[in-house]
Amino acid sequence: MQSSFVLFFIILGLLFGKWRRYQEYYPTLLFWITGNLLYEVLLFHHRVWVFHPVGIDHLFLPDHLMVSLGITLIIYPFVIPVFLGRLPLHVSGRLWWILLWALLFTVIEFIAYVNHSITHHYGWSLLCSFLFNVVTFSLLIIHQKTALAAWILSGSFIAFLFIFFDIPMP
Repeated sequence: MQSSFVLFFIILGLLFGKWRRYQEYYPTLLFWITGNLLYEVLLFHHRVWVFHPVGIDHLFLPDHLMVSLGITLIIYPFVIPVFLGRLPLHVSGRLWWILLWALLFTVIEFIAYVNHSITHHYGWSLLCSFLFNVVTFSLLIIHQKTALAAWILSGSFIAFLFIFFDIPMP
């Protein structure tokens, strides 16, 4: 299941990505990767979502960590040149762009959820994922413009999630 999502985003990135400006997007890609790796470390014993290999995934992405690394190291680099490369100039267009990407990621998660390749824990839900995706894509745009603001906002958001979901400190 997850392998097909990886393939989908590779094709999407190759077809629609603005690859000539990749160096411009690279710091934001690293910001996104860092955020995902922080999730893996900080919530190692208290994950709110867990990936499970289904079908062919057992060969390429055999456990949660490998699926997460596949998403982080393969999907994110192909999403960034599409998401930032085709970012609308006007605020209203950007809001729709964020919602589109949040919805796309949530629909993919829904498909994974129905196929049992992701489970939610500790009160997490698809609605939480959608809101999380809205925040994530918003932070990517903020990071592209003002990295320090994105770091401060993401730190605040992480603190909120820890409190809201009563996550024990590692």
